[in-house]
Amino acid sequence: MRISIGTAVVLMAIGGVLTFAVDPPAELERYVDVLDLGLILIWTGLLVLAMAAYLYRPRRPRRRRASRYGSDVDDPWRESDVHRPGYAGETRRLPTVRGQRDR
Repeated sequence: MRISIGTAVVLMAIGGVLTFAVDPPAELERYVDVLDLGLILIWTGLLVLAMAAYLYRPRRPRRRRASRYGSDVDDPWRESDVHRPGYAGETRRLPTVRGQRDR
């Protein structure tokens, strides 16, 4: 489930209205403390806003890790690695057993 800034703003707005603008009847106050409910909604909205800001922040660029073999030049698998950057478009015939038998 994704959280959004809009959800946080709505929670804070409802909490603010309940806290500062509503004068609840005494009968309702016996069962629900509207002031506390409004403050809980405001704090929940602030928490959701902080979580959204933290989770959707720009990521730091990752450091590039060195190859297991020291450098990419010394890597024996580097030449035939189809997952390496820049491989797209490179096509060449690789030696096969069938190709050697036909000669």
